[in-house]
Amino acid sequence: PKRGVRALALGGSVGWRRLAAGAGPCVRGCRPATMAPTYRAVVCERISASAAEGIEAAVLKDLPRKEKLDGKGVRIEVRAASLNFPELLMLQNKYQYKPKLPFVMCTEGAGVVVETGPAAKNLRVGDHVFFGWMGGCAREEVVLSEDLCYPLPRGFSFSQGAVFWMGYTTGYHALAQRGKLKPGEWLLVTGAGGGMGIMAVELGKALGARVIAAASSDEKLEACKKVGADYIVNYSKQSLKEAVGEITKGEFCDVIYEPVGGEIFNQCVRCVAPKGGARLLVVGFASGTIPSFPINMALIKGFDLVGVRMGEQFTRTPEVGRQAMVDLLKLAGEGKLKPYVSAEYPMERFKDALRLMEERKVIGKCCIVMTPATSKL
Repeated sequence: PKRGVRALALGGSVGWRRLAAGAGPCVRGCRPATMAPTYRAVVCERISASAAEGIEAAVLKDLPRKEKLDGKGVRIEVRAASLNFPELLMLQNKYQYKPKLPFVMCTEGAGVVVETGPAAKNLRVGDHVFFGWMGGCAREEVVLSEDLCYPLPRGFSFSQGAVFWMGYTTGYHALAQRGKLKPGEWLLVTGAGGGMGIMAVELGKALGARVIAAASSDEKLEACKKVGADYIVNYSKQSLKEAVGEITKGEFCDVIYEPVGGEIFNQCVRCVAPKGGARLLVVGFASGTIPSFPINMALIKGFDLVGVRMGEQFTRTPEVGRQAMVDLLKLAGEGKLKPYVSAEYPMERFKDALRLMEERKVIGKCCIVMTPATSKL
């Protein structure tokens, strides 16, 4: 079915025409005639000592379906849920956000609206949407306020929609809103083969930067070239500082997007442009090691160490988050963003998907996909 062109409100105050995201005419519909009393979800029931143990302990479980929708609620048949590294940390209670047990896994997804509440005005049955929700998206069905849903850009699969929210909003908040990246500047992205990194590479290119993608394998770097990286560096084979110095002819980098931590962060400190005014963005610690920062380097090179915490920032200043999504959907509508999804696993094989991430074999993004159950929309 084709999707609607009506304005979709963000947080009840900011809207945009769905046409900007490549949508078509709207489809009306009604609640499915028959609905099972339960649906399946991927659930963590206990905290584990390791990611591997947590994966084994997670279960596919039947949950009760919400019978009646209130207010602006919409019932969504989930078609895909995206995996992110924090999922593995949550299994061990090591992430800054600590959901109460038991909790449904995955914080972003995409699907089809199958029912709308009495006050929902911007979404209709048949609309294809994506969403981010800390309540867990690896489930066959979710009920959310329509204000938390965004129109799936034209040409996107459900898996591409499912990965949109966290990766691109983190990248945009880091590069555009915190890093103030300008066209023509040198941008270095570490951990570039992972989900967050590869989306930062793509965003940096869309924002006009000269992008250096750095990762630990040639296979990951090949994917980075596909999304627009101008230069690539395999830091398992060569010195990051030497490679970046050679590529930039000694200028080094104006902005560094750094989600890895550990020794890679320490190398990035030495890749900062010495002219002053560079920005080193602290995005995360995927290596598992929080580095000790040699603060004298900030004095010597005159650069800014910038913390990036998208979720907390958008909670405290919702207008910043709304503007980021407006800008990102515009870029997607212009064809400048196309999420790189390298692996999809059916819901029954969710543990295989999590193991792939735990073994650091995911290139770009990995999704759990659900077989349509309640509709053919």
